Amino acid sequence: MCLGTQLGVEQPQGDLLVSACAKWGQWQQTHPVLGVCDELMGLREWIKRSGPGEANEVLLALAELGATDGGDDPAATAALLWLLLPGAVGIAQALMSAHPHIDELVAGQLWICARTVSWRKGVWVAATVLLNTRREVMSDLGLSMDPRADGAEFPSADPELLTGPGLSGHPVGGCGPQTVAAAEADLLHGLLEDARGAGVVSADDCQLLLRLAQHACTRRSGRGRGGLFARASSVDVAQEYGVSRATVARRGERALRALQDTYATGVRVA
Repeated sequence: MCLGTQLGVEQPQGDLLVSACAKWGQWQQTHPVLGVCDELMGLREWIKRSGPGEANEVLLALAELGATDGGDDPAATAALLWLLLPGAVGIAQALMSAHPHIDELVAGQLWICARTVSWRKGVWVAATVLLNTRREVMSDLGLSMDPRADGAEFPSADPELLTGPGLSGHPVGGCGPQTVAAAEADLLHGLLEDARGAGVVSADDCQLLLRLAQHACTRRSGRGRGGLFARASSVDVAQEYGVSRATVARRGERALRALQDTYATGVRVA
């Protein structure tokens, strides 16, 4: 049974999705931000054309309508998960060899994370729900969530990870360290792109954090791996940028603090 069917959002027969379509006009009256489309089925195309902030306002409205501490309407949660389905499929594909019923595990955690998302705090809904889902599924499977684990590689700042097909664009094989890291990479880059688009951090600061993380995840002879702001990492990045180590540390800490202030309220830190 596919993930969409598990969630009740498989077109056109998904019962919850049918219910959501019928309630769309009612939801628009209580949440005018949903007036961007005459019908729910047009929302995916609208989101593709909208900015991150605009799209998140719509997702927040659906999250509120579906949350247990909001409207408590399962149909609204189904509408939200229909929009997030490509990212959820990517998580399931990346972990498919870890469990024979991975779709069921992802569907269950995705539903819980969507129904309990901190919509009151204005979190970035897509990143929060998907990151928490991946985290919980990997925890259930006993898989490491530490990008510094042996064999894992922190991804480069490839622009296609920010603007390309992402998690849903290509099938992923087994769940070895590089495959799991690839799924994490897509979500991480998506979160950074959201943050950059919303003005939380600049593109240069995103690149700086990525370079620091790459150096931190590189095994050094006799020293192992250091933290994100370990002296060796920040010295290497400072040399690349032609600035002092203190400047790199100051910029990196400022960017990380901005991300934490914006996202940590909704995304648990491993």
